Amino acid sequence: MTLDDRGPELAVVVAVFLGLSFVTVALRCYVRAHILKAFQVEDWVAVAAMTCFVLYCAAVMISISHGAGQHMRDIPTENIPKILRMRWVAEIIYIVTSLLVKLTVGIFLFRICSQAWQKTVICTVLLLCLVYHLFYAFMTAFQCQPVAYFWFRYTTSMEGKCWGNDLVMGCTYAAAGINAFTDWVLGLLPIALVRNLELSKRSKILVSCTLALGSVASTATIVRIPYIWQLAQPGDFIHDFSDLSIWSTTENGLGLVASSVATLRPLVRAVLGSTAAGTVSQGARSFQSCFHSWKRSGPGAAQNGNQEYYEMEEYCRDSTYKAPEKVKISNRKVSDSG
Repeated sequence: MTLDDRGPELAVVVAVFLGLSFVTVALRCYVRAHILKAFQVEDWVAVAAMTCFVLYCAAVMISISHGAGQHMRDIPTENIPKILRMRWVAEIIYIVTSLLVKLTVGIFLFRICSQAWQKTVICTVLLLCLVYHLFYAFMTAFQCQPVAYFWFRYTTSMEGKCWGNDLVMGCTYAAAGINAFTDWVLGLLPIALVRNLELSKRSKILVSCTLALGSVASTATIVRIPYIWQLAQPGDFIHDFSDLSIWSTTENGLGLVASSVATLRPLVRAVLGSTAAGTVSQGARSFQSCFHSWKRSGPGAAQNGNQEYYEMEEYCRDSTYKAPEKVKISNRKVSDSG
């Protein structure tokens, strides 16, 4: 290891976010499958995203073992193709992981939103994200012809060609912009979701922030943008690529952690033994580890007026407390609000 080796720094970032994301996704699965007994599509997508992130981290760690993060002069020539091959693999998995994280958040919000325009917004941004990420993954995989020319071009006499650096960087900047836009839309949408709920201002802020946690990754996406130039750096590219690798790891790792933390409130309430949110206290009620999950009742539940009915399911370790079976939530039409 040389004095200016960025490999250990990158390895620490990978280890931290791999550990945090694995723990939070595992807790998410426990809450959804064991406590709420409602393992939904977005939870399977989160598991798929976690699997891709593990593969991404493995590819990065393998490249570090071959010398990634070091200067070109300090790396044995035979290791350069190995580093670039793992970089090629990691870039593709990064794109897939990023897409799956966005789908995890978007599907979750789609499930709980009630108005047509909200569903339209979510479908539009997710479709845009899906189409572009598929194109971007294809472009990354086949940016050189033959594909192996990507990692052999600096050390062998193999003939081939690659797309121009301007095109590669332009597509990468566009992907970063779409990621940031998607995160911000999905992050601000919860404000509209809770606006008409009959909750206190403090509760609305708390619920909005909880639902918006899944879009925290936009911070790392924005910070990552100034380092995209390293993708096409022709000089000491293995060393200079370190910053982009660090922030790419942070972006997806932070997205997995935040989107999973947003689902852990039932577990926190169970552990702390606090009362269920949104219920009105009528005297001293003593019960342990009780919380409620809300789910929309059947399509025939609300036929009279513009009301939505939600069934409140109870999950208590102490069954002495019985929650109300149904709660009616006012959802006034826009025309009624003046």
